[in-house]
Amino acid sequence: MAAAKHDITVGRGEDFGFTLTITDNSDVVVDLGNDLFKAEVRRGAGKPLVATFSCTISDAENGVVSVRLPQEETLKLDGNARYKWDLYRIVDGDEGDPAEGDTIRLLYGDLKVENNITDF
Repeated sequence: MAAAKHDITVGRGEDFGFTLTITDNSDVVVDLGNDLFKAEVRRGAGKPLVATFSCTISDAENGVVSVRLPQEETLKLDGNARYKWDLYRIVDGDEGDPAEGDTIRLLYGDLKVENNITDF
């Protein structure tokens, strides 16, 4: 399955987040078990890490993941820079499709930053 392109806009100095429900190709929710999720912000592929999302499984049986970029991370961003982001799922399962250890990119895109006026 190909990753979906999803551009996001983040307010510098704000807490940013969204909830994602993982489904299979038949639109059936996926039991996430003890899967891991990882999402990062960089200026481009191979560039230094700028900010890290926290990813938490909110409801494993119903495929729900919470993805957050807390204030301390959004303060690292510059509204005059261009950023890229992506989100990966690392499967912690037994057999089947996907198999244990599979790494799957779910989302990717551009990350735009709106500079803050209030000083933090």
